[in-house]
Amino acid sequence: MEVTLDELLQSRDNRHQRHLELLAQYPDATLVSVTMVMPGPVKSNHISMALADKAEAFLQQNQFLQIGFIQRRDLHTGSEIYFVSRLPLLEAKRLCCLIEDRYPLGRLWDFDVIRPDSTPLSRTEIGFEPRRCIICENQPSITCIRARRHSKPDLYARVEEIFNQYKDTPVEYDLGI
Repeated sequence: MEVTLDELLQSRDNRHQRHLELLAQYPDATLVSVTMVMPGPVKSNHISMALADKAEAFLQQNQFLQIGFIQRRDLHTGSEIYFVSRLPLLEAKRLCCLIEDRYPLGRLWDFDVIRPDSTPLSRTEIGFEPRRCIICENQPSITCIRARRHSKPDLYARVEEIFNQYKDTPVEYDLGI
């Protein structure tokens, strides 16, 4: 089923509301929100669900994030995973960036580490480069998205290619950290 722009915007508002609830519930922990990279109007499909399964298994298997709470929500607008970490905010963000950069399927996961004021901490604020475009890899992804350099079918095909290439990667993976 395709997601409308209104549904997508409402899901972002709902995600922000969930952030506020979890920040209030766990004021001394670091909140992380994980979504799947899924271009196009269909956000919940066999690939996005398998990516969410893999992300959840990865988080439960690898204890370096010191997770104290985890929740997954599978929605029409895509899967969301929330977790709280006992790590300080900057250390949690550094590790999440390493997962995105080094785990083969990490390119298809988006980890947002949420500040106590409910805003996400950016990669560049802790010295990481912006994420590169999954197709051309020459530009930051946001540059290609804003310029609409690549078609949604091409983006989806690249997501599918990455997924198929790395879907069997074990969740017990050495990130070199």
